[in-house]
Order: sequence, then C-alpha cells, then structure tokens
Amino acid sequence: MNEKSVAAPCIGIMCIDFSQSLWRIYGQKWHSYLSASYVKHLEAAGALAVPIWIGRDRAYYASMMDQLNGILLPGGAVFIAEADRQARPDLTSDCVRSAEHIYQLAMERNQRARKQDDVGGYFPIWGTCLGFQLLLIHAAEDPRIRTDCQPMRKAMPVKLVDNYQKSQLFKSLPHSVAEEMEKQPFACHQHRYCITKESLESCGLANDWSPLATQKDPTGLEFITIIEHRRFPIFGCQFHPERAAFEQRFNAKDLCYLAHSSSGIELSQIFGSRFVDVCRRNTNRFDTPKLKARHLIWNWQPVFSGQFEDSNWLQCYLFEKDVNYPEERNESVESTSTDDL
Repeated sequence: MNEKSVAAPCIGIMCIDFSQSLWRIYGQKWHSYLSASYVKHLEAAGALAVPIWIGRDRAYYASMMDQLNGILLPGGAVFIAEADRQARPDLTSDCVRSAEHIYQLAMERNQRARKQDDVGGYFPIWGTCLGFQLLLIHAAEDPRIRTDCQPMRKAMPVKLVDNYQKSQLFKSLPHSVAEEMEKQPFACHQHRYCITKESLESCGLANDWSPLATQKDPTGLEFITIIEHRRFPIFGCQFHPERAAFEQRFNAKDLCYLAHSSSGIELSQIFGSRFVDVCRRNTNRFDTPKLKARHLIWNWQPVFSGQFEDSNWLQCYLFEKDVNYPEERNESVESTSTDDL
C-alpha cells in the first residue's frame, strides 16, 4: 500500500442556495450555505472537505474536479422547474445548474477513464436527498423523473434488493449488517419528492442505474432510497446519513430521533466511509500543500444555527455570492516546535 492510497482524499461539497429559514435568521445578504454535518460526515471517514461554489461557469467545475477526488451533492430545498422560479423570483436555484455541470463532467471523465484505464479520470459522485434527485434529473434530462410523495420527516429502515451484494456499494457488506439496515430506523428522511422504479424505467435509465434499496411513503408508494450507476462510481440516497450522528436537534422537535441510537449512527456512517474509500481510488491532487490549504473548508467558520428553533441544522457555513478561496499569504511565520505548545 503506497502513500497516495492512504492519504486523506479531498472531497468537494457543493453549496446549496440559501434557505428561507436561514434568511429569516441571518438576513438576505447570503447566497449559499453548507450544513456542517456533511463536512463532519466525510471527515469522520477520513476525508478533507472543500466547498464548491454555485452559479459559476463550467470551467470552474472542470478545474476543481482536476484537483478533487470526488464530490458530494447535498440535500436542500430549491426550485427545479422554470415555472416555480417565476412564481418565487426572490429565491435562487443556482445549485441545479451547478449540479448539471458536475454530473456531465463526471460522466465524461468516467467514460474516458473506462476506455483509457485512467484512475485520475475515475471520478466519484454522491448525491444525498436533493443531490440524489439532481443526479437522476440530469441523467434523464427531465425533471419529471421525480414525483410527488407524502411529506416525510422520520427515520426508517431500508428494504434492500435481493442482489445487493453484487453492487459496488454493498459487495462486501456482511449479511448481519444488511439485516440491521432492514430492521433499524437509521435512515433520516426529509423530503416531499420521490423517484420510483417506474419513473426510472419510463425515463430510460433502468439500464444504467441500479436501485439498491426502497421504502414506502404513508400512502404505500414505493420509492428508491439507495441507487448506484451500473458502470461508474456514482451513488445516491434519498435519506440523510449525515443527520444520524451530526444533527441531533435539541431546540425543536427532532423527528428523526430514532436514528441517533448507536446502531443508527454506525449504519449511517457506512455510507460516508464507503464513499470516501471509493474516492481514494482517484489520484487527483492539488499542486502544492499551500494550494490545498486555500481550498479547505477550515478557512471558514460555521455559525451555531441550532440555537434557533426555526433552523433545520445545528451548524451551517454561510457564503456570500462573490465568495472565493482565500489568496495565498506571503508572510513567513516562524516555525514553532510542538514541544513549545
């Protein structure tokens, strides 16, 4: 095992258009945000996190993907259809177009890598909740692939497909762990749209995408909860694995409280750990440690949003529209021995 194979992968997390609840708390100067739970979820699996700005041109995403080992598309509430945007012009949906650039570029790289055996081109993507839906919307090139389901805010088990062990994601999953996933309410659901096997078929995606697990809404509608691309390292889940350990709300009713058990946290972290392991296969690197340092999320500090009852997150990073990575600092700093600290 060489040094590169064990180095912490740098994984980008796409920002999300600012939410109404955060605007009510922090004002409308902000353009995008990241829940800190996504950062913690990846860091707990050994990765480093880099924020990916939204509303930029395609060249920006291509440049970032030359340096990153994978990208996570998070959850959030934005408008997808043009009619929705016209109805609420005060809201933005820049992350939808940004996710489209990221998906298309990832597909190009993975197709090239498959033909040329290029591990640098092998580019993993993970989509959570909205991010999961955006992956399939852009794959289908049709937002109608997702359908209305009953609003859901609860933790539930999943129903794995019979051949789950033949998948990329679960090929080495112990049978005992699979049984726990089907019994323990570890998967935190917070959504009102779903993607079904039927919509996957009708949009012509069944040959490229493989559902790995399903669940049902209160009316009995069966929807996909976990999916992966059949050839490329692209994955998604409708629920929020990061919430089990890192969104234990205390100032408002926590409807996903069942997922906060030790078993729920362990099962949820499997998804972060397996995605990070997949990202280790990508050999991209920042040119210098200083360049890497400029891009890491540690250049920003999250706000304590969990103190407000109206917030859905305990901590968030807030970004203005013109945010950028900090410039490299030229001043020298005297080295300090750790013995002096």
